[in-house]
Amino acid sequence: MRDIARNFQALPLVSWMIWMAVAVIAAPVMALPVEGTPESAESENLTLLSQLLAGIKDQAPADAESDETVPDETAPDQGEAATVQGGVVENAAAQTATDVFFLAQEDTSELAAPSAPFFFDDSSVGEQEPGVLAPLSGSESPTDGMTEGELVELEGPLTPPSLKLQTAAIQEGDDFSARARVYGHYFFESNVAVVGAVDLSTGNAFSDTDSTGFNVSELYVVASPPNLPSLRGAVGLIELTSFFDRNSFAKDSLTHFINPVFQTNPALAATQLESQPAALLHWRPIDEVILKATTFSSGGFDDLNFDAFAGELGINVGNLIVRGTYVTATDDGDRDGIPESFQLGRNGVFGPQEGDREESYGINAEWFIPELNAGLFGRYGHHRNTDLDISGDTYSFGVNFLDLFIDDDRFGIGYGRQLSDDDRRQGDRPDVLETFYDIRLAPNARAAVSLQLRDEFSEAILGVRIRADWDLLELFD
Repeated sequence: MRDIARNFQALPLVSWMIWMAVAVIAAPVMALPVEGTPESAESENLTLLSQLLAGIKDQAPADAESDETVPDETAPDQGEAATVQGGVVENAAAQTATDVFFLAQEDTSELAAPSAPFFFDDSSVGEQEPGVLAPLSGSESPTDGMTEGELVELEGPLTPPSLKLQTAAIQEGDDFSARARVYGHYFFESNVAVVGAVDLSTGNAFSDTDSTGFNVSELYVVASPPNLPSLRGAVGLIELTSFFDRNSFAKDSLTHFINPVFQTNPALAATQLESQPAALLHWRPIDEVILKATTFSSGGFDDLNFDAFAGELGINVGNLIVRGTYVTATDDGDRDGIPESFQLGRNGVFGPQEGDREESYGINAEWFIPELNAGLFGRYGHHRNTDLDISGDTYSFGVNFLDLFIDDDRFGIGYGRQLSDDDRRQGDRPDVLETFYDIRLAPNARAAVSLQLRDEFSEAILGVRIRADWDLLELFD
């Protein structure tokens, strides 16, 4: 106990302050009843706008033709086909008076990422969290009292604004990390929104937070053409790891594994795939295919120069999703990259240097098995510094089980290797075997324990995390 006390006494003042903030915010959450968690009310989650549209009747002819079929993420009932015709949303199947158009979108991860409004449902099943997908544009089908063929135009945003707070703390061995994140979005029109996130953090456990202290993680505008909702674009400061290399079972340090090897592919992360000034396109031409492309500034705003590119192809077949990602950028001088590259010198300087051209690619797969209520995942990544002529590889794989012992719990185990050049490595393998168990303490609070065995199982690290989430607009309403 004395050793534990000594470790906590050694924490910096800001760590204590954030621990206290987490406790103050989480305490009233713990007192809330556990029944009726968001995940257990999937129908309510999917019908964000059901009150508005519950009385809609289908007046369109059964043989109505459409210009474009809306992907099934805009209508969870796959047996009915919603269509877009001249910017007007119609229903081409017979419905009753109680049928509802679902204009809300589920974000299937629990990431505290403000990019949620941007997404199609490109994840497999898994733990569901409600999130709105807009931008959607157009009008709705006729309502009661209107003649057949008459359409009502819904002006302005179809999606309400969002403003949320997440507080979290992770104790990983002797290392302490904590973060308070405020994130949200606001729709100027049904197809134009602004998205943002700010962080106050300490420690290094959050791979999607650029630096400690106060940090603006994202601030960008997202828009969709009025007659082409399958295409979306964004411009501004974008957290690129929220868009690329997503995975329902190995992505977020507050939902899945704590070790960063299971979050964003280390090969891609070493190629400046982080919060950057960027312009991004996201297109889903058919239900089974998602394309993403972005150009961004490798050096951020300090050296604003759109000299980098990232592209991704996602294939969704049933409960299997495979993503292939490519990134090329210049080194930003952070002295990261392949560890063995520091064995190589140029002009008296060892390792990568600012301006070196780097490129990487990654393969990311996930497969949900409904019979087991489990999800398998796997990643492989390759990174190359073309100026140093050195390359390295990384990989990881594992499984998550949902609702294993109690409702809404999650158990995961995975093995991964950090980015490394096997031919030049002179020490232990930079690998990790991690297992975690995560439970819901209250509707808005979760906690987890984790055990990591690192570097050929030579080091054991015990981890504990806690998080609390608030909807600020509801809290202050």
